[in-house]
Amino acid sequence: MASCTLIGLSAVSGVPLFVRHTGPGKPPAYALIGSLNGIHVFGESHGVTLCTTRTQNANLMWKTYHDSIRLVLIRGSETVGDSCDGNLLDLMFASLVLLLGLDTLTSATNIERLKKDMKPCYALLDELLARAMGCEDHQGFSHLTGCAECLIPPEQHTLQNELEKFAEGADSTYSCVMMQEYVLCGTRNFWSLSHIELVLLPLLVATNNFTVARDLPIYLPDKSPNVPFRMLVVRLTGQVSVVTLCGPTPTLSEMIRSASSFWAPSYQVLEALTTLFPWNIAPSLLSQLDNAVIGLILVNYDHKKCVSCIHLSEESRSRSLSVTKKIAALRSVYRSIVGPLLQPPAMPPEDFPTRLHPDHTPLESYVSTDSYKVYVLQSSPYHLLVLFPPALPIHIARQVSIRTLSIFTKGKTSRL
Repeated sequence: MASCTLIGLSAVSGVPLFVRHTGPGKPPAYALIGSLNGIHVFGESHGVTLCTTRTQNANLMWKTYHDSIRLVLIRGSETVGDSCDGNLLDLMFASLVLLLGLDTLTSATNIERLKKDMKPCYALLDELLARAMGCEDHQGFSHLTGCAECLIPPEQHTLQNELEKFAEGADSTYSCVMMQEYVLCGTRNFWSLSHIELVLLPLLVATNNFTVARDLPIYLPDKSPNVPFRMLVVRLTGQVSVVTLCGPTPTLSEMIRSASSFWAPSYQVLEALTTLFPWNIAPSLLSQLDNAVIGLILVNYDHKKCVSCIHLSEESRSRSLSVTKKIAALRSVYRSIVGPLLQPPAMPPEDFPTRLHPDHTPLESYVSTDSYKVYVLQSSPYHLLVLFPPALPIHIARQVSIRTLSIFTKGKTSRL
């Protein structure tokens, strides 16, 4: 596995604030970090903004936020950096804002105090680094798609209605039910949060260790970067939690009592949701998928949701592709197809890659290798990537992909 390092620096003084590293080897020494920052400063003094560069051993990307924090991402030469790394750096900075607030980051005068304040951010930064590197235990796609990673449970509308009632009783409009790092359902206003906020909030919940409940002050990077909310997380079963963004009230103990009494009649239903793993979708949808499908990602950019199905009977359908290789294949195809070829998502980041001619907007594409085939469909607001064994003829892959999109988006089963 290649290595990846994230460096945070004070844009004014160049003092390193933190270094996070994943993969083999060691992070760069402080002397080298200083040199890297010096290169950026030298360019700025000559009217040049250095964004990316490549050496014999590494790919580097710089990005400065609010003239205060400079982030440097260093990937080993085994990986190829692209503009998705710019989106990753945006998520990294938003992670700092999420836990510290924008004012704290941009107006800090005591560097040592700021370093100490940043330590609670490390778990979330490390999670994003691990996902970017494709580590085996970090299987999500939200950092790529910019959408919340979701599960599609049976009777989703019933669960949704119960959540709306619970949120109203808690005097909050931002609430969701989660299982591990996946969102099962959210209130209407919860889905009005920005793409970045919907990516980071579930990851923050998943990376925070707690037994019964947690009361955590957070800042919404886009909606409220300077005024904090209280994120109250209450565990309902062993794996299911309800997350609510509140003001000064209710207290955590009041929220625990309220959640326990409200969700008690639904305990068996919530406990049964664990059967969604590892497929991530309701059995009624799973049973309709063609046997040739060994993995897929479906993204709804309008609703800011994505769902991935990787564990599709891999032993019987594809003995040559492990789960890790399936994830790597789908991530690689997403990076190379969405943006550079197919239309970027709704409300894309400013630097989202696009080289499309306005008169030519392709709707389908495929990638074929010795190990797999991936067929890609675009049907606004959806992108669907379907993974197949390499021997499947491409015209059959196309037919199955079109049928798969219909299964998820037509009639009563349209839940994403």
